[in-house]
Amino acid sequence: MSLLGMAACSAEKTPAPSEQAAGGPECVPLQEGYYLFQDGKFFATTPPPATPVPEASAPPAPVPGGWAGGLVNQFSGLGFPWMGLKVRDRVATVTGTAPDTVSKERALAAAESAIRSDPDGAREVSLIVDAIAVEGGDLGVGQSLATLADSDMTLADCQNAFVETMQGRNIEFQLNQAGISPASARLLDAVTGVAIFCSAYSVEIGGHTDSRGSDSYNRQLSQERAEAVKQYLVDRGVDGENIAAIGYGETRPVDTADTPEAWARNRRTEFKVSAR
Repeated sequence: MSLLGMAACSAEKTPAPSEQAAGGPECVPLQEGYYLFQDGKFFATTPPPATPVPEASAPPAPVPGGWAGGLVNQFSGLGFPWMGLKVRDRVATVTGTAPDTVSKERALAAAESAIRSDPDGAREVSLIVDAIAVEGGDLGVGQSLATLADSDMTLADCQNAFVETMQGRNIEFQLNQAGISPASARLLDAVTGVAIFCSAYSVEIGGHTDSRGSDSYNRQLSQERAEAVKQYLVDRGVDGENIAAIGYGETRPVDTADTPEAWARNRRTEFKVSAR
C-alpha cells in the first residue's frame, strides 16, 4: 500500500491499443491529487499532514565574562540554570525567572553567598539587587534596574527606572515615625542601584503624607522620612551631594478623597531626576 501524488494522463503518453492488449501499462484519466494504491487499484484520499517545522528556540541569555560568568556557570550546577547576573558600577543584579517563590528565595540566597564568597565578587560588588521574577507571579523589584544596566543612562532612562521600580510599591515606615521597615529593604536596594547608575544627574526624594494630622506635623514627618531614605542610599554608596530630600507633607495629594484607600495612596515616596 502506498500513497502517491498523481497527475492526469496526457494524450501524448496514452499507450497504443496493441500495448494494452499485450498486458502493457494501462493509462486511465485521473484528476490531479493524492491517491491510495491498494489491491491494484487507486482510491482518492486526502494529502498527508504536513510535517511541522520546529520553532527556533530563543537564544540563551548572554553569559558575562570574568568572575561573574564563572558564577553564572556555578548557578547551573547548583540547580538554578535560569538564574543570571549583571554587574555594573559595583552593583550586582541577579536576574532570571524562577518556577516558584521558594525556588526564587533559595536561588537568591545562593547567588548572594556565591558573590560574597568569590574574591573578585567580594571586592567589586557593594550592592546585590533582586531582579528575579516568578512564573505567573510578581516581577523582581530590580527588573527596571536590570534594563537600565544595558541602557545609555539618559535622564529619561533614569526617571523611567525610578517610576517603574516604585510602580505599585511603596517604602514602608514605622507608624508615625521615620524608621524604615525591614520589609522595604529590597525595594530600597533597587532604588539605590538606580541612583548609583544615574550618578550623572540630581535626584530629589519627595516625602508625602496623608491629610490626617496637622500640616506642620505632616511636613516634619515627611521631611524626616525623605531624609531617612536619603541616608539609606548614601550608606550604600550613593553620593549625597547628588541627592536632595524634601518633605511635602499633605500638600500634594494624588487622591483627595477622605478614605483609607486615598490615605494609603497619598502616603508615598517619589523620586525625580533632573540635570545638574
